[in-house]
Amino acid sequence: MEKTITIQQAAAQILAEHKKPLKSKDLARLAQERKLVAPSAAKDPIQSLSQVIERNIRLDKGNKPRLMFVETPTGRCIALPAWYEKKKEEKQEKKEVIHQKVEKVEISIPVDILNKVQLYQTSFKLPSVEAAIVQLTKKGLGAAANDLIEKLKIELEGL
Repeated sequence: MEKTITIQQAAAQILAEHKKPLKSKDLARLAQERKLVAPSAAKDPIQSLSQVIERNIRLDKGNKPRLMFVETPTGRCIALPAWYEKKKEEKQEKKEVIHQKVEKVEISIPVDILNKVQLYQTSFKLPSVEAAIVQLTKKGLGAAANDLIEKLKIELEGL
C-alpha cells in the first residue's frame, strides 16, 4: 500500500515545488495525479479536495502546514505564507531605513498659522500636527518645484 499524506500536506509540497500560487483545484488535481492523497469516493474528487483545502484555510482548522489565500491576476489562489512574510520583512527593513534618515527640527509658528495647520490635521484625520506640517510642506515643495529648478539653474550657470 502506498503511503499518502493529507491534502493540506500535499498542497504545501506542490506549492513548494512550483514556487508560485496555484488554484485550489489545480492543487487537488496534481495531488490526485501524483497519488499523494488517498483515493476519494466523492463524485468529483478534485472538487471535494479543493473544497477541503479552502475550508481549512478559511476556518483555520486543519490548516497544517499553513496555507493562505492570495489575489493574483488570475484570481484567488493558494500560497505558502513564507513567500509573503519575506516581502513583509523587506518592506519593514526599508521603512526602518527611511525612518533613520529623519531629522528633528524645532520651529516657531505664529498662532494663526498653527490654527490653520490644526484645522488641516483634523480635516484630513492626520495623527499629529507634525504629520500635517510634513504633508503641507511636501505639497508646497511640489508646487514650488519648477521655481526651485529654475533658481538652481540660474545659480549653477553663474558658477
